[in-house]
Amino acid sequence: DIGDALPAGSSTQSGGVWTVVGGGTDIWGSADSFHFAHQDLNGDGEIVARVTGVQATDPWAKAGVMIRETTAANSRHALVAVTAGQGVAFQRRLTTGGGSVHTAGSLVAAPRWVRLVRQGNLFSGYESSDGVNWTLVNTHTIIMPASVRLGLGVTSHRNGTACTATFDNVRITLAPTGAG
Repeated sequence: DIGDALPAGSSTQSGGVWTVVGGGTDIWGSADSFHFAHQDLNGDGEIVARVTGVQATDPWAKAGVMIRETTAANSRHALVAVTAGQGVAFQRRLTTGGGSVHTAGSLVAAPRWVRLVRQGNLFSGYESSDGVNWTLVNTHTIIMPASVRLGLGVTSHRNGTACTATFDNVRITLAPTGAG
């Protein structure tokens, strides 16, 4: 869990389906509160997933793919999420402890594919109805070190209430390390 997220979150994977449960107030503002199932990423890469469901604990309950500088609540990050009632969002924090920035994507509900690409300090968020044809939501420069975390994030937007989200087709692609 990131921040003061309640109740404690969890993540499980079975048969290619990820079930992520997160509480928390939001992934927004100057500090976040949510559950983050993550792994390390060193350098460039991308994460793709289809959000198959987001429990409607709040219209702004979110489930998506994230690249995050650290696990601190006020960390710089980029997130492409499907919300329970506000469509797709590309959200990011450009400076540690700074305010969040939002770009709205399509006003659609799950299921929806989301994709986040890191190329140096350039972060691009995409959405898709089929996982083949992608629409760019936005691109932003966010200064981050080479070593970051990437994974799946879920917030209920109502601390004390758990939100269950499901993902499938989760794929992480690392950038090539160069010709040998």
